[in-house]
Order: sequence, then structure tokens, then C-alpha cells
Amino acid sequence: MNILLITPTSITVELNNNDIYFTNNYDVYLNNKKVLSDNKNVFSLYDLDVNEKYELKVESSKFSKSIKFTTLNLKPRIITPIDSFDNTKEIQASIDTLKEDEYLEVVGTFKVVSLYLRDNIVINLKKGTVLLGSTKREDFPILKACDFLNNKPLGTWEGRAEDSFSSIITGLGNKNVVIYGEGIVDCNSQNGDWWKDHRTLRIARRPKGIFLHTCSNITLEGITVCNTPSWNQHPFYSSNISYYDLKLINPPNSPTTDGCDPESCDNVKIIGCYISVGDDCIAIKSGKIDFAKKYKTPSSNIVIRNCLMEHGHAGVTLGSENSGGINNVCVSKCYFNQTDRGLRIKSQRGRGNIAIIKDVIFDNIMMESVKTGFVINAFYKAGNDMVDDRFIREYQEPSDLTPSFKRFEFKNIVCKNIEYGVGFFLGLPESMIEEVKLENILASFNYESDAGECAMTAWHEEFKNVGFIVENVNHLILKNVHYLNEPSEKYIVRNVNKLEE
Repeated sequence: MNILLITPTSITVELNNNDIYFTNNYDVYLNNKKVLSDNKNVFSLYDLDVNEKYELKVESSKFSKSIKFTTLNLKPRIITPIDSFDNTKEIQASIDTLKEDEYLEVVGTFKVVSLYLRDNIVINLKKGTVLLGSTKREDFPILKACDFLNNKPLGTWEGRAEDSFSSIITGLGNKNVVIYGEGIVDCNSQNGDWWKDHRTLRIARRPKGIFLHTCSNITLEGITVCNTPSWNQHPFYSSNISYYDLKLINPPNSPTTDGCDPESCDNVKIIGCYISVGDDCIAIKSGKIDFAKKYKTPSSNIVIRNCLMEHGHAGVTLGSENSGGINNVCVSKCYFNQTDRGLRIKSQRGRGNIAIIKDVIFDNIMMESVKTGFVINAFYKAGNDMVDDRFIREYQEPSDLTPSFKRFEFKNIVCKNIEYGVGFFLGLPESMIEEVKLENILASFNYESDAGECAMTAWHEEFKNVGFIVENVNHLILKNVHYLNEPSEKYIVRNVNKLEE
């Protein structure tokens, strides 16, 4: 067992096994008293006593493990709503005046606009607590694109500087913060106009659920964040950010409401989370070309483990704003259920030659009723992209705007009921995907499905029950790849230098 987090009143634990998100039923005991029965690899216990020693034991039919721990020694400062109107000032005052030996315990339903974090604080959103966001965009402060913090623009939108509304919880250069508990951050977007004409600029760009600008050592644990105007979680040029046992939930039809989008961040852990949203469940980004040229900061060292992702456009996405590069991404023991794609790498000409995507590993993954298992798409065309030279399929002379795609490894993966194709790998002819290795892959197809687009391109090509569609790849390695039922075509291949089985 690994202890992920200890707070004044809780602990979060990860079981060490090879199971994917779920495991065998087990019981949890604290000081020999049964407190929980569960079947997930990550669990949390709440309402513990402050500064108390505990022995935690986990027992199942197959194992018995125990650990000892002591909760943090901080005093609670309890805050409850004082009226039924805007409670923003009340909570903000408590955050601003919290003492070093205190933690803030938030209890009740609070109507809020934007709350700002402070260094070295611990906040507990108790079970039953709701931070309910305002539905009026005019209430929200604006983070201006022309204002800077730590040499980065305050206002940011999809990889570039733009005026943006402040989020319901906003961190601006903060460090050493923990927000935990069983409470809910409900941004309440379904009752406002955030999702209507969502690409139209009205005053400023939509807020995120929680925005962390140039922050470090921030941990979010346990809480539910839902109904966000745009991205649910957005750490921006931040480091050492941990998301444990969160529930990130948006309606499947809510526009561009990604789950968690680390942008030019280093050392991000997303462990034990449940994510079901209206766009990509996790989308790792590093900005567009102007940010990349100025800041030269990739997203790197990203760990995603023991997560369940449902109903999004993809389980884990890299891009499409990836001009700063993305490297060292490890996704393991995750379950993708009814996401459009499992892995989704999306880029295009114009992202720049700093946009180097490499060393991406998926290991021990279950995909079920996913339309396409693996997508690497260098011709990604968003719905609002104009058709221009970026989407010419023939060879173009490389330039300082040409991205590159290096090493990708996918192993020990089961793909049940694939609809369009197991793998779709489309590189640029002038910047071929260097190497894609798939090992120990077991796939089956849903013969009852319709044909559809494996990836978003300008050509809208449709496929059904295909094994692999591969174009502009230097080296494709397929080792121990098996099908439970036959693909309509095993390979559709063009411009592949080496295909190794």
C-alpha cells in the first residue's frame, strides 16, 4: 500500500497490484474497527481525529496489509454560511486570515464567485458542502492578458494570451496548498449561459473550474468538481501538482469541458480519479507557437494511474496545443469506458519545431466500447480551423513550424468492442512518426457499429472494424497483437518504412 496523502482528518491510500482501477472486494479497518468496504485501488477515509495515531488494515480473500500513520496536527477553523446570498467575501476572509497552526473547515452551501488561494494553507470541504458558482458572467473578475505574473500572462485561453474570467477557485503563483474532502465545487454552468455559443467571446473567455497559474506543490483530493464553464482543471506552468481520488464531472454534451488539462507543467500526478466530461477526459498541453517560442516549456513527467474515464472525446489526449513539447508521460492501470478514443495525440503543421512529442507509455489498460483505441494524428483539424496549407497531405518542405513525433509504446492492453479501428497513426510526410510499438494487445470489434472517423482531419475519412490505419510512420512494431474476432481489414498502410510483427 502507498499513502498518497495525510491531512488533519483524512488519509488517501493506493493499493499495489496489477489490477485496473477496480480490484477484489476488501474491507478497511482503523484500529481494528471496520470502517469501509470497497473494490477500488484508491480509497480515502474521512472524519478522522486531528493529530491521532492510527493503524490501518486492508483485508480481502487474497491479501492482508497494514500501515500506521498519524494525522496532521492543525486546529480547525470552521466556517458556515451567514446568509443565502454571495458568500465569497466571507470565505476569502477566512482563507486570508488562516493561521499557520489552523486548517479551514468549510461546512454548508455557499454561493460564490471567485476564491483566491494563499500559500501554505489546508482547506477541508466537508461532506455535504457545496461551493455553488454564480451564473452571471458580469460577477466574475477578469484575468487580463496584458497583466503578468511570474513572467506569464494572467489571462490565457487554449494556448495563447487572452482575457479570461477568473475561476471559482484560482491559484496565482501559490505554493503548498491542500484542498480535500467529500464536498462539491459546483460551477452551476447549466443554469447560466456559459455553454451557449461557447466560442463567441462575450466580455472575456470562459472560466475554468479550478485554475492554477504558476503554482507549485498543490494537492487536490477527494472533492467533486462539476458543471464547469470550460475546462474542469487547468494547471498552467505549474509544478508538483497532485490530483487524488477526485470526481470531475460534466454533462457529455457540454462543450469543451475537458477534465484535467496540465499546460506546460512538470511533475503532475493524476491518481485514482473518476472523470466523465463533455470533451477530453485528460488533455496534456504546452501552448501554441507564441508561448513556445517565448517560454520553451514542455509538459513533462506526467503520471496517470488507476483512473476511470467515461464518455469523453478521449481518455488521455496530448494536444492539440503542444507547441512547447510533451515528454515522459506514463499512463497505467486505467479504464476507458465509452470514450470516443483511448489515447489521442493531436497536432498539426504550425505547432513548431519545439513541439517534440516523445516517450509516451500506456501500460496495463482496459478499453471498453471505445470507437478508436489509439490515435496519433498530425493533421488534426478542429471544428473552427480554416482549411489551409496545414492540411495538404503531400510532402511540404520542413521549417521551424514543423512538429515532430518520436517514441510511443503501448503494452498489455485489452480493447473490447472497438468500432472504427484499433489504431490510427497519421504522421506528416516531412516529419514521420519515428516509432510506435504495440505489445500484448487483445482487441475485439463491435460488428453492429456504424462507420466513423477515427480522428478529426480535413478529409473526414470513415472506417469500420479496421485493425490499423497507418501513414507516414517510420517504424511500426506489432508484437503479440491478437483479435478475438476478425477485423474488416488488418492493415491500411501508406508510406511506412518498416512494419515489424
